Amino acid sequence: MENITEIVMFVVLGAVFAAGAGFLARWAEQEPVRICAYALFAAAFLYVGLAFSSDNPGTWTAIEMTGVAFFGSAAALSIIASPWFVVAGLALHPLWAIVFHYVGTGSAFAPAPVVLATAGFDVALALYAAYAILRKKLAAAPPQKKKDRVRS
Repeated sequence: MENITEIVMFVVLGAVFAAGAGFLARWAEQEPVRICAYALFAAAFLYVGLAFSSDNPGTWTAIEMTGVAFFGSAAALSIIASPWFVVAGLALHPLWAIVFHYVGTGSAFAPAPVVLATAGFDVALALYAAYAILRKKLAAAPPQKKKDRVRS
């Protein structure tokens, strides 16, 4: 098991990469939720690549493709239905990473630093996506009119 300094270091590193994705969205003038959806899909696919280095790549790749199907669906639904799907997917992906790849049987092929960095990346990006959604919703809301007070 890693010591607490290494855990914090790799989680923070993942958050820094998420900040880079946020900067990329602003620089490219792209919809932040769309960039977050692409990032969620890529983070899920990362573990497919790691599964190829396992002792049984066929089985592990199939298991990891289940994660890609789930998180990829959340990413796609965020583009075509509600942007909150990407927030949910990004919030759930660290659970998949930590429970399955850090603590569970996926730790046989997934390096702990990668798992911790993706967990930090996902949490930070989920917060950024939620902020972007709420900010857009507030900007689109019509201004409230002040009610005229009638003096009696």
